[in-house]
Amino acid sequence: MEAKKLPQFIDHDELINLLPHKGKMFLLTRVIQHDTNNHTITSEYDITENCIFYEPEFDGVPTWAGFEFMAQGISALTGITNREKGREPLPGFILSVMEFKADIGYLKNNTTIKMKIREDYREETTHIYRYICELYATKDDEKPSVTAKISVMETEDIHSLFGD
Repeated sequence: MEAKKLPQFIDHDELINLLPHKGKMFLLTRVIQHDTNNHTITSEYDITENCIFYEPEFDGVPTWAGFEFMAQGISALTGITNREKGREPLPGFILSVMEFKADIGYLKNNTTIKMKIREDYREETTHIYRYICELYATKDDEKPSVTAKISVMETEDIHSLFGD
């Protein structure tokens, strides 16, 4: 794969090529900022009735699903980093979601949520990383509505972990 510097703004159509998630499990609309040297990313998702986690009786998505939006932001950062370094993306797994806190119950339909993510731990030999994640209920909010620390692991050989 050829190394390619990516723009700061990456829309859905390009972003879908950087993540393994597809269909209704693809939960990012755009990336508005990324820094592969400092391991940070800001992404957005437009909440609609088509979201896999949408609950019509509450006209929104429960905030417990916020960890998946944040995890996909992490996956986008990994995909961008690998593309810029000319590497194939590695499969990743959530190891833990820690210190999850939500100040609201639902992310409302027809709003754009924003996720800010920064890495705070990196272990290169085991490919284990931890991220401080903030989810804002609207893209204009100044205070996050959902926060968590998410640990992930990338693997070069998925078969060695799970077999065939």
